[in-house]
Amino acid sequence: MLGRLVVGAALGAGLGAAWWGLRELIASGTICSTEDWDCLAMGLFAMPISLILAVLIAWAVLKAAHQDRPLGYAAVGVTFTAALTLLTVWVSIPAGSITAGVIGFVLAAPVTARHPVSHTAARD
Repeated sequence: MLGRLVVGAALGAGLGAAWWGLRELIASGTICSTEDWDCLAMGLFAMPISLILAVLIAWAVLKAAHQDRPLGYAAVGVTFTAALTLLTVWVSIPAGSITAGVIGFVLAAPVTARHPVSHTAARD
């Protein structure tokens, strides 16, 4: 389980940093025009596309790291990260997406891990 947490934390930090960088590029107007709401449109298109790409990238990394249930872990980790990243809109945290990525994947590790039936079954 410790290895799963470490891989998840590193992966979450990397994906969080990528989203933070993309968000900063969009907000600064570097990759879009600040006229006619072009940056808002770019951000609205970037969100769902980046979520899908993040799940695919996380799945590939987790599969390469020989983690159990890589697709479920990737999907739950990205979902938790996205929800936590939305909280950084109201709570100002420098580079909050990186923190949200680490916390999201660390929380997803035990949720998506295999749990032996002997540990979860009721004993008579």
